[in-house]
Amino acid sequence: MKIRVLCTVVGLWGALTVGHADEVTFWNTEALRAIKVTGMNPPMASRALAICHTAIFDAVNGIDQTHVPYRSTLPAPPGALREAAAAGAAYRTLAALFPSQGAYLQGRLKMRFAQMPNSLGKYTGLAYGDAVGKDALFARANDGSTFNPGPFVGTNTPGIWRPTPPAFLSGLLPAWGQVVPFALRSGSQFRMGPPPALTSLQYETEYAEVKSLGKSDSVTRTQDQTNIALFWADGAGTVTPPGHWNRIAQGVAAAQGNSLSQNARLFALLNMAMADAGIACWDMKYQYACWRPVTAIQLGDADTNPNTVGDPTWAPLIVTPPFPSYTSGHATFSGSAATIHALFYGTDAISFTSSSEGFIVPDRHFTSFSGAANESSSSRLYGGIHFRSDNEVGVTMGQNIGQFVFDNYLRPN
Repeated sequence: MKIRVLCTVVGLWGALTVGHADEVTFWNTEALRAIKVTGMNPPMASRALAICHTAIFDAVNGIDQTHVPYRSTLPAPPGALREAAAAGAAYRTLAALFPSQGAYLQGRLKMRFAQMPNSLGKYTGLAYGDAVGKDALFARANDGSTFNPGPFVGTNTPGIWRPTPPAFLSGLLPAWGQVVPFALRSGSQFRMGPPPALTSLQYETEYAEVKSLGKSDSVTRTQDQTNIALFWADGAGTVTPPGHWNRIAQGVAAAQGNSLSQNARLFALLNMAMADAGIACWDMKYQYACWRPVTAIQLGDADTNPNTVGDPTWAPLIVTPPFPSYTSGHATFSGSAATIHALFYGTDAISFTSSSEGFIVPDRHFTSFSGAANESSSSRLYGGIHFRSDNEVGVTMGQNIGQFVFDNYLRPN
């Protein structure tokens, strides 16, 4: 056993400050950096974060033995250091998930490891975390995340998605709804009903609302609503919507004085829920293949509803992402994240402030997690890229997912 441990450590050292962040939040920051640098899309980013943080949890909990493990039951060596185990699991998973960042991550691991108290426990802890990380990667090796069924271009049928301006790209990740979830039984477990019919009064109402509020040069959208749309945009060049909630989690965790073990569990639950929210949302998107507001409004005179007046020149405030509208990814991610936070802390009513990426807008202050989730979902209406029902149904589905994850995983022994 000692020979294997030392050999593993030597290998990691070639690959290899305990600063103010604990190992969970430190490596969470490194994961977010990798997502941003590589331009990873939101569903794939949520998967990467879940793999990393379930491995960190299992490595720390394998030493603590206080909660039901997520997956790994590898026995921890006596005296193994939790911080080293967390670092080993994080490095092993992130280096595999972001191979272009390998050299950078090696340097970060070496720096963190060098600042840990010198003892045999940090060497055995690092090797143990590495083994747990390898196990986590093995478990997700054939989860369907690399399956590509070919381009999805929708149809010209009214109400059905088709590529949107300005790039007119084919649909992103059309098979993501079939990826093996981290907690749910399937991506369709919490599938909601269809969007409003084109001939319904609800559709007419939502059509008029987004046409007015979401237009690029809207005269009815307030400055605060514009700020909300830009604040939550989380588009290309950012840590993505799941990453935004991880940044929120870091700030709240620091303010609440969480321990390393508490953070290991929080970030694992959070990212399991958001990864499954992404899978469930994409299941909905391609199950119903609902068109985006920009298509609906530009073709409003040909949608079989005489009460929806079209505008061929209409454009949204935010560029429309290349995938169907119903439901909103932002809303589903946010509903699940807010629910996990409220359940973890035992209350929804925790105040926090968050900053934006991508656009220069003022920081926003929230008095509850649900308030932030609802604002995040509304931001997509103000941005002109979602109907109201996309957002409201997405939040509800995300809440159901968050509740399921919290009730069934990483429970106290």
